Amino acid sequence: MALPLIVGVDGSKPSLAAAEWAATEATLTGAPLRLIFAHWLLPEGKPLPADYDHLQAEVMKMLARIAEELRTKHLGLHIDCELVAGTAINQLLSTAETGSTLVIGSRGSGGFAALLLGSTALNIVAGAEHPVVVVRAHDDPRLPRHEMVLGLEAGPGREPVIEFALAEAERRSAPLRVVHAWMPPFLWTTGPIPPGEAERAAAEDHVEQQLRDEVMPLAEKYPHVQVHFDSRMGNAAHVMVDEANHALLLVLGRRRHRPISALGPVTHAAIHYGHGPIAIVPHS
Repeated sequence: MALPLIVGVDGSKPSLAAAEWAATEATLTGAPLRLIFAHWLLPEGKPLPADYDHLQAEVMKMLARIAEELRTKHLGLHIDCELVAGTAINQLLSTAETGSTLVIGSRGSGGFAALLLGSTALNIVAGAEHPVVVVRAHDDPRLPRHEMVLGLEAGPGREPVIEFALAEAERRSAPLRVVHAWMPPFLWTTGPIPPGEAERAAAEDHVEQQLRDEVMPLAEKYPHVQVHFDSRMGNAAHVMVDEANHALLLVLGRRRHRPISALGPVTHAAIHYGHGPIAIVPHS
């Protein structure tokens, strides 16, 4: 049986968008869905507020209402609702230790409206040992989204990221485009003679061959997925933000056991400024 998709829900629009995205994904995979609402754990010895039971009941009603709406839209979907004591960061991260994929909204019920990614979401993305999908509340339905995109930097240890992207593309019967952005050598921008088309084409071919060498052996397990390669010269952060605005799902990697400040400039930019769903997959 497929592992459950875990969604952090707090009633905010981003969390509802995350629940809707996860319900669609669960329908594709046959996985169950778990809606989790985390609330602060009271210090030991401190009495419960007078309206504590009432607040708990209201939260469960909210979760039940969300679950019923999702079941109506996605027939056959199995959903569990859970109210847990503790911070959203700790509870969602500990729950995901089973190997499930976490799905979170870009911003919760607190914080500043101008920030596309709140501190809770950022800490979850940086600390998770399993894939995390960040979903926007205001995804523009007019934007064409017909392919999966894997933003890939060539190098060892990225097999989990590639496998995740291939599996997601297969579930959606969608093509996968592997994108790599690279900056020109220093001498290209400072030398007296700019490079010609032949030099640029040779550099792009070299990068594309590196990507093929990493992706295609793994793609043999997914024969129905059409894989395309897109190597382009430019700022990687800018490229991935643009890709996030047009992909069915943008998949990016993140090195494990690194602090938030070391999340990586490309991933950091994409999850802050991109407007489509983004999956961040940890790797060694």
